[in-house]
Amino acid sequence: LKARKKIDFALIVESEGTANTLVTNGFTRRNNCILIGAQGVPSNAVRGWCKLIEDQLDVPMYFFGDLDAYTMQNIFRTLKAGSAASLIRNKDFSAPNVRFLGVLPEDIKKYDLFDYPVREADPVEARALKKAKDALENDPFFKDKKNKQLSDILHWLIKNKRRCEQQSFFSVDPKDPTMPEKIIIEKIKRGAYV
Repeated sequence: LKARKKIDFALIVESEGTANTLVTNGFTRRNNCILIGAQGVPSNAVRGWCKLIEDQLDVPMYFFGDLDAYTMQNIFRTLKAGSAASLIRNKDFSAPNVRFLGVLPEDIKKYDLFDYPVREADPVEARALKKAKDALENDPFFKDKKNKQLSDILHWLIKNKRRCEQQSFFSVDPKDPTMPEKIIIEKIKRGAYV
């Protein structure tokens, strides 16, 4: 993998729709970066590309996704450490240095983001909370001290039973379509990631 000029960072976006919107609004024209849509739980192909970028370009990598239990334990964990149930070699299909840029719990108040309660009556959402509790107790990834901040986010999600989607950044200033980009860049510069 060879870049024509030095890339400043790579941004992996949970939702393909959000990734496409950022590109359409000029994110990659104004920032010297690689932007990848993860398409939800990242496939081996997406994770392979992230591993290649991490190994060969040696640039900071950030994940921009929802603040919910499913994203933390299925999407981000898979990108960072590989699939817990995979039969393939996870070290070849994971990017251990990727950082979780958001949505972070503190972003909700800081940017006045729309968040909403987890509906425990919904079987899918109830299962995600149950799996989060199980992950904190049994998953070596979340038990590892170097992932304590990620575990803290899962604890926050279980305790507060709230969730916030990445698309909420678009409502911070609806008249400015570049506001999500400004927030992402400001968070990177400030080190507001886990």
